[in-house]
Amino acid sequence: MDLRRVSRVGSAPRLYALTCALFLLNVFASAGAAQKTDTNPKPSVAASRAEKKWLRRTLQGLSLRERIGQLVVAAVRGDFANFQSERFLATRQQIQQDGLGGFIVHGGDPNEIAALTNEMQRLAKVPLLFAADYEWGLRMQLHSGTPFTTNMAIAAAGDPESAYRLGKVVAEEMRAIGVNWLFAPVGDINNNPDNPVINSRSFGEDPERVSQFVAAMVRGVRAGGALSTAKHFPGHGDTATDSHIGLPTITVDRKRLDALELMPFRAAIKAGVDAIMTAHIALPSVTGDGIPATLSPKLTTDLLRRELGFDGIIVTDSLGMGAIVKGYGNAEAAVKAIVAGADVVLLSPDPNAAIDAIEAAVKRGEITQNRIDVSVQRLLRAKYRLGLAKQRKVDLAAVNRIVERPDGMRDAATVAEHSVTLLRNQNDLLPLDLGKTRQTCFIVLAADDDPSEGRTVIPQIRQRLATATIRRVDPRTTAAEYDSLYSEAQQFNLIVMAAFVKRAALKGTVALPDLQAALIRKLIADGKPVAVLAFGSPYLVAQFPDVPVYVTTYAIEDVAQAAAVRALFGEIPFLGRLPVRIPGLFELGAGIQLRLRSVNTDAPK
Repeated sequence: MDLRRVSRVGSAPRLYALTCALFLLNVFASAGAAQKTDTNPKPSVAASRAEKKWLRRTLQGLSLRERIGQLVVAAVRGDFANFQSERFLATRQQIQQDGLGGFIVHGGDPNEIAALTNEMQRLAKVPLLFAADYEWGLRMQLHSGTPFTTNMAIAAAGDPESAYRLGKVVAEEMRAIGVNWLFAPVGDINNNPDNPVINSRSFGEDPERVSQFVAAMVRGVRAGGALSTAKHFPGHGDTATDSHIGLPTITVDRKRLDALELMPFRAAIKAGVDAIMTAHIALPSVTGDGIPATLSPKLTTDLLRRELGFDGIIVTDSLGMGAIVKGYGNAEAAVKAIVAGADVVLLSPDPNAAIDAIEAAVKRGEITQNRIDVSVQRLLRAKYRLGLAKQRKVDLAAVNRIVERPDGMRDAATVAEHSVTLLRNQNDLLPLDLGKTRQTCFIVLAADDDPSEGRTVIPQIRQRLATATIRRVDPRTTAAEYDSLYSEAQQFNLIVMAAFVKRAALKGTVALPDLQAALIRKLIADGKPVAVLAFGSPYLVAQFPDVPVYVTTYAIEDVAQAAAVRALFGEIPFLGRLPVRIPGLFELGAGIQLRLRSVNTDAPK
């Protein structure tokens, strides 16, 4: 990901002894002026005597291969597995034989993950880091956890303090289940409407505003007791290519990079971010080559480590993504990432082979052992400051007391409600009057046929209008069925369409399918009053720019669906403001501030 090419110099005993001595003084020493990759800034916080003693003892107890293992993070499923089963055997081997330093957790539920991380910590020689992509809460991947809305929605609500609370609550819930490293906040500025992979994960388009939210979340994560990670350096927002599929190329020059993309990362560093994740993107106008940032010494060592002065953990994005595997072999990518300056190799397709390749690179002099040790020291320091040297396991009985605390649940619902953004409201169609909605047809457009698409909207509408006409279409709906629905819609005086588009890796688009967008356009062309509620990307309106009424929630999450229905029926005001531009349609900060209609204030919640 991010460091500089290491000199082909071996690790002499004298040099190694000197390095250890300097380490005891808590100085990141260079192996020599010629070895630029071993140049490291001093830590920002002085280490205690106990910390230095633990770090020295732990490091000395590790072989070269075990030290390399500390730099590798693999995946583990969080759902139930018997610890004596064949299914768990591979994980056991990765801990006990390969000596991996950490794992990224996918799936499961809080209690399962807590039991799993406890067992894995018991098996490990060195305490483990457990990471997760809970960018706006555990519910990004689990069925439980405080249900926050997306980052873009949080920015639309307008208060950076909400990002602080998000970070704190997520960190506290993570620590309760044994996960200690959050791969968030997202520092990308989403200034490309066609971006299929960042989109609503971003806090928006204004670099100063995004920086405020990023810094606030970093502070919140720290307050909650977990490691924070700003990603994806140096900025993945201005691309229409999903790096899970291929290598995006961003053609901006260094002046533009400084003025825009780098601002949130500078803010994160100033706020004390623990780690930065590099992106699989090429910036040829900055580096003069097409090497992805993940493997580029120019972007990692020169820019991130030296110029920006970042002295924390540098972690690669997944080395199993298309942007890397289509251009580099497994072993080659792992070695190049370390040579470039990464401290952690994330999700190599074959972790054992990655360790083999890095070890071979050390033995042939391509990477010095001191270079490995510097990264190990960074990781050990993080583990110590997480308290893992004294207490690795979590209290299983505490999980149900910490996850989904009522105050956090209320706060998450309030932020979602404040984020709902009304961008167009011809003829004052919204909010709907419960007494005048008999001739309204509600249509759910589920672009992905995900069970969550409409899961909350439909029952919430029925709770208010038991006899409401509600239809749902999805990718299985035929052209003939669309024609039938179009004919049926002609009978109604108002058509409210809830458009769901899920943002997902490898999908490559955040647009509505053609048949669904065409249905909206046909109804608008007929002169029908049409209101569209966009769940997901706010940019959907570009597919039907003449829509009379347009509302965006920036999320498909249940909490966003509930908030949108409340706003639709006038139970809460429309307060959100657009944190991005929608070219040719709406400017940054757009949003009709619409207060309550007293007629609907007694509706169910």
